[in-house]
Amino acid sequence: MKRILSGLAMLSLCIPLFAQQVISRVDFGRRQPKPDFYEYSPADNGLVTLGPYSVASNRFLSLTKYDASLKKEWSVQLLEQNGRKTIDFLSVIGNHIFVFVTETLPREDVIKAYYYAYDLSGKVLAEEEILSVYPNEKEQKTGLQFVLSPNKRRLLCYKSLQTKREFETLLYYVFDDEGDFVQNGEVEVKYPDNKFRIRNVRISNNGNLFILGKFYRTQVVREATDFQHIIYQYDIAAQQGLEHKIVLGDLFINDLAFRVDRDENMYVAGFYSNRSTDQIAGTMLQKITPEGNIVMNAIEPFDANFLSNYLSRSQIDRGRELQNFYMDPENGIVLRSDGGVLLFAEKFYITYQSYRDISGYWVEREIFHYDDVVLTSVSAEGRIEWHAIIEKTQQSDNPNSLSFFSAVGAGGAYVFYEYKPRRNGFNVYSHQIGIDGQVTGRSPMFKDYKYGNEFYPRFCEQVSNDEALMVYMQNRGKIFTVARIRLEP
Repeated sequence: MKRILSGLAMLSLCIPLFAQQVISRVDFGRRQPKPDFYEYSPADNGLVTLGPYSVASNRFLSLTKYDASLKKEWSVQLLEQNGRKTIDFLSVIGNHIFVFVTETLPREDVIKAYYYAYDLSGKVLAEEEILSVYPNEKEQKTGLQFVLSPNKRRLLCYKSLQTKREFETLLYYVFDDEGDFVQNGEVEVKYPDNKFRIRNVRISNNGNLFILGKFYRTQVVREATDFQHIIYQYDIAAQQGLEHKIVLGDLFINDLAFRVDRDENMYVAGFYSNRSTDQIAGTMLQKITPEGNIVMNAIEPFDANFLSNYLSRSQIDRGRELQNFYMDPENGIVLRSDGGVLLFAEKFYITYQSYRDISGYWVEREIFHYDDVVLTSVSAEGRIEWHAIIEKTQQSDNPNSLSFFSAVGAGGAYVFYEYKPRRNGFNVYSHQIGIDGQVTGRSPMFKDYKYGNEFYPRFCEQVSNDEALMVYMQNRGKIFTVARIRLEP
């Protein structure tokens, strides 16, 4: 599900690209309301959107379907808003469209979760189908989230209940690509809710759950043993769980991302430090079988050649580590076909600027910095093969258009970001990283891109091995654009 920020008529156009080819594009402008959500439809390469029924009012929401050329096929009025309803998310799985809603009913003092379902032709399959009804309590007021299995044939809806009791509790619902409501229940992880943080949740092709979490033993982290990363593997059919602790001795495990392959092997990768939680000294990679056996546990320090990009020789000799590099737990790891992984990290930090406004009041401005992207290739044996550095410098007090979008195809890896290089125009730029780590030069994406546009990397998505959806605003937020591009080899 892609929740959209702002925007708004529609034309299907194609625009020339310098670096990649646009297959189709849809522009939401002044005449028709912008959608609040959009979702790709893999079954027919189309698009589904959810948003206001008209420009004049947000009272009614409509569901709209577009074909592979991003031309409108149909639209239906979905529901009337009443101030108590929250759209949790929109999802497309197989030939089915799901819209999940949470509604608070004050008179009954309950929170009701339900869903609507349509097929790709617009036929109604379910309307306000109840998922759950719970007492109107604080712990139930967290919204549903969702994730698809690697093969896109199972949909997991879940939310963490804010109970602050002995167990961290995850409420879940599972659907398959036939549109069937397969299973629901609660997973209880033995750690107290106020000391356990869920970092990521996955569902395997077989429909089993995997929860990556972090348990804090102390309020203040000073030692590596003050916290513990854990993967909780839950068999839905048997309703049994198995815990896997990620242990690196006295090393600090910082950013972690994980993936589950088709055989339910768990790949856990990230960065470690010898000193603290805000520095990194190298990479770690573990492969854990479904039975809980660790068949690979590799720790690989960064070499001096890589460190020299950011540290002086004397700093390297003194054992200085890198700072401000972070990995996205959702998209930071890509599994390779040979058992290795690709790790994406970005340099990120915040600075503060104080000044007096025109009324004489002191104002503190928060500046977000998104700089270099580092792509690291780790072999199936856990050895660092190469690093690729994509140099960029982005800063703004509005982080929405900062950072990058990545994709992986037959030609290697691709990194896209908005930038204004010296002596070059403002644009979305791309790099291609080959299988040996070679980085191509910076290439502009769009001929008609200009100041006033905003690229939204967090709403972009790779939809196949050679295609991706790119999202940006035009004309200072007046036009919202979704373009499907082909990743050139």
